[in-house]
Amino acid sequence: MEKVNERGETLEQFLENYDDSMYRHPSNTVDMILMTVDEGKLKMLLIKRKDHPFIGDWAMPGGFVNFDEDLDEAVLRELSEETSITENSYFRQLYTFGNTDRDPRTRVITTVYLSLTPSSNIRKTKADDDAALAGWFTVNKNVTVMEKMKRVSVLTLENEEYGVTISYEITDTAKENYIETRSKLLSEECLAADHIKAVNMAVDQVQHRAVSTGIMFNLLPKESTLREMQTVYEALIGKTVDTGNFRRDVRKMLKETGHTKKVNGKSVKLYAFDPMYSCLRENL
Repeated sequence: MEKVNERGETLEQFLENYDDSMYRHPSNTVDMILMTVDEGKLKMLLIKRKDHPFIGDWAMPGGFVNFDEDLDEAVLRELSEETSITENSYFRQLYTFGNTDRDPRTRVITTVYLSLTPSSNIRKTKADDDAALAGWFTVNKNVTVMEKMKRVSVLTLENEEYGVTISYEITDTAKENYIETRSKLLSEECLAADHIKAVNMAVDQVQHRAVSTGIMFNLLPKESTLREMQTVYEALIGKTVDTGNFRRDVRKMLKETGHTKKVNGKSVKLYAFDPMYSCLRENL
């Protein structure tokens, strides 16, 4: 028997009588934090806005979601407009930002996606219609103060081609049962709207969970050497690590492919990430 509500309506009758003008409709966008590792450096794609709002500010690439479009479809469309990434590349929802005053045009709720891809997947980037420039920025986040209840870091995004440096001081303060995060601009150039929140969140994600969750391997070819894996890992965390310890821990997540490649005249084994290795007892 078909279910009815307290007014005796079936779903079809309910939808026929439903008035969607009872509620104002917010606009919805998707933004993407696209990261790669190139020449041993962690990079992020940013665009410079050429129109209001936030004219002249650097921002995550993204756009409005079409009414008949799923969120994942929207972000794939945006990714394809900026890169040669396919549906097989890694991306996932990072966070949804919806403060009422985040965009002066109207109520805009954005879902931010984190995408990681090998540098070989990135074709020459060009600015789209609403961007003056597009470029890859080297990302660094370094702790300057570490106390029992507070951590202060400096997050820097730098593009040598355009001579642009964007820098923020990030302060994480322990409250009763959560961490309060605040940012302060240190440079003349800035990120648009509340994009520093998303960028900081993404950097923390890749620095602290890139290996333990396996997402780091999306920055590598499917078959890689242990040295290539360590180079990418060190680019993510911004420092060198002990080779022996790294290889001991990372091997637990890998499977041998049976293939090799020549490195400095020697045959070196190639490994692949084992996606079934999802329950880690140790994190790097």
